[in-house]
Amino acid sequence: MLNNRFILILLLALTIFGYATAQETEKETVRYDYSFEFKNGVYTSFYSFRNNSPIPFSRFVSPAYDDDFFKKLLHCETISYYDENGTLNEIPRKLIWGYANNGKPNIYWNNKFYLIPYIGTISHFVSTEIVTHYVGGTMMYDPMYIPSAQSYTTEELVHYFINMNTGEIISYGSKNLQELIKDDTELYNEYSKLGKRKRIKGIMEYVQKYNQNHPIYFNK
Repeated sequence: MLNNRFILILLLALTIFGYATAQETEKETVRYDYSFEFKNGVYTSFYSFRNNSPIPFSRFVSPAYDDDFFKKLLHCETISYYDENGTLNEIPRKLIWGYANNGKPNIYWNNKFYLIPYIGTISHFVSTEIVTHYVGGTMMYDPMYIPSAQSYTTEELVHYFINMNTGEIISYGSKNLQELIKDDTELYNEYSKLGKRKRIKGIMEYVQKYNQNHPIYFNK
C-alpha cells in the first residue's frame, strides 16, 4: 500500500511539474507576427537570432556603440564585448550573423548588412551584389580560333531564402522552394502541379501558404 501511495504521489508531482514547465515554455515563446519586436543587439550566431538573444549594444567595447557603430562593424577585423558574466570576449567579425535595431533584424551577408523584411519558417531577403556577365561567341568550326571572352559587371538585386529551421541561406527560385516545402505533402503537390511560369510567379504566394501552415516562434 505504501509503495502504491508513493508512486501515486510521484506521478502527481511529475504531472504538476510537466504542466508548470509547459506553461513556462508557453510564456517564453510567442508566435511571430509583424507586431513582434526583436531585442536590439548583435547576433553572434544563427541560434542567438532564433533565441532572440543578441549581445546588447551597450556591452560592446570595440567598436564602441555610437552613431557610426554599424559602419565600423563592417570594417573591423574583430569585435570585443562583455558577456552576461562580465567576461571580455573577442571574436572575428566574420562570425557575426546579424543584428537587430529598432526591433528589426538584419543579416550579415557578403560583407554587408541587409534587412530581413519577410520572416517566417521560410524567410526572404534581398541583397545587392556585383554580377559578372560574359559576352562573345566561339567559332568552333575554325581549329585555329582562340576564344576570347569579354565581360562586364553590374550591381543587381539578388533574392534569397533563409530556412529558419537550419539557418541555411538558399538561392531564391521555384526548384529550391519545392525542396523547402516538400515536408508539407498537400502544398508540395499543389505547387508541383503548376506550370513552370505559374510556379515562378507564385513563389512568394506559396512561401506565405507554407508559413501559415508552419508558424515560427521566438523567445520574448
